[in-house]
Amino acid sequence: MKLKYWAALIGMILSILCVFAVDITTFKYRVGRGISGNGNPGLIALALSWTFFTVTLTLLAFIFVDFLKRKSNKLIQLAVATLSATLLISMVFAELRAINILEKNLNGFSSDRDSVVFRFTLINQYTNTLFYNWYILIFGIALALFISCLIVLYGNRKNKNS
Repeated sequence: MKLKYWAALIGMILSILCVFAVDITTFKYRVGRGISGNGNPGLIALALSWTFFTVTLTLLAFIFVDFLKRKSNKLIQLAVATLSATLLISMVFAELRAINILEKNLNGFSSDRDSVVFRFTLINQYTNTLFYNWYILIFGIALALFISCLIVLYGNRKNKNS
């Protein structure tokens, strides 16, 4: 039992560190100081990030389900579900804002002829942070919590009907 909590804690720490790793390996565009586009060191950080992120969210979902089952108060479960849904919506808007800011900074994305990254792939040296950042990390945690709430609330309803 304790192993699950330690694994989740270590996974969270690694997931947080990966936010920094992706940010560090993502180039910031400065006018007149572009790069050739050969190679993307951020791909390694992205791959590690999504691996840790997926495993950690799975562990967190199991931990959240256990916690919510012990808290049989339906009001607490609904409050947690509402809070996590609010976080989900907030993080979607925050991510969309980050996308718009980067799009303006790069003068478009890979399909825009005037863009800095014209003809690059969607994941490139300048856009790595769109695919793993604080918004995505918080969104994932909120999603795991929301799904856990649904599992517990649905499971309670199913048990009462039996």
